[in-house]
Amino acid sequence: MNQEFDAISRLFQQRTPFKHPTTQVGNGDDASTHAIPDGFELVVSTDTAVEAVHWPQDMPLDIAGGRAINAALSDLAAMGATPAWLWLAIMAKDTASLSNMSDGIVQACLMHKVELAGGDTVRSNSNSINVTVGGLLPKGQAMLRTHAQVGDDVWLLGNTGLAAAGLKQWLQGEKNGCFVPHFQHIKPLYNQGITLRELGIRCCIDISDGLLQDAGHIAKGSTLGIYIDLAHIQNLACYQQLLPHFTKEACLKKILSGGEDYALLCTAPASKRQALQSIDAQHIGTCIKGEGVHLIHEGEIVDYNIKGYDHFA
Repeated sequence: MNQEFDAISRLFQQRTPFKHPTTQVGNGDDASTHAIPDGFELVVSTDTAVEAVHWPQDMPLDIAGGRAINAALSDLAAMGATPAWLWLAIMAKDTASLSNMSDGIVQACLMHKVELAGGDTVRSNSNSINVTVGGLLPKGQAMLRTHAQVGDDVWLLGNTGLAAAGLKQWLQGEKNGCFVPHFQHIKPLYNQGITLRELGIRCCIDISDGLLQDAGHIAKGSTLGIYIDLAHIQNLACYQQLLPHFTKEACLKKILSGGEDYALLCTAPASKRQALQSIDAQHIGTCIKGEGVHLIHEGEIVDYNIKGYDHFA
């Protein structure tokens, strides 16, 4: 048997037995085919993870593989979709690297009961993983960054800043640092995303490049402004977790611009406050007339010159 096909079969196909009930043709042919149930839409997103960009070069590759899958699934969470399939394009330095990445990938597939429906593998000078994910969503119910309204509250589900703190500890040689697991092990909040959609929330985004930067995508998409209240930020559990280890300024910077968090940021009218509080969402701001994202303290705009991650800056 061809060594490449043998590796694909041994490392992936044989280890991911889960098949989505709507799959007609799965992994192993030129393409997969899927029947979309009546009343549903197909939701598709693509994400890329590159060694020494999205994960440190000395981080175990099984962890890198799992991170890549979970980060991609977070995009489905932001839409309110139920994950169903994924397709992989893997570039690996050698067969050992491919095998190690496959361990984390397979574990994530099994954990989330997502079908590995196809993909490709290529030898390369560096390790990287491109993940395309597909999910199902009731027609017309996608949560979009263009659907915020002036007067909406801004809510955070999950934590920000802890992943950035974990990466900093790893890069400083603190491999067993208390925040390292928050960077290594992403938890896509798709169950929370589904709950938000079922509550009637119509605007949501996942936080991958920093809270302020991703809030900016909502502000731009919905043509409005957003106030983020520093008092609310300092009341977050993640701020309290960071505070014993970093200065107040460093805590705020990590929470507001750290990235790699994969928390969810949504907006909702005041009528949804009780429902959102019941699912541990945290109120952090308000949508206003205007443009851009502004930090406020005691009702006044403050300048913090904090930016999110930019691959080309």
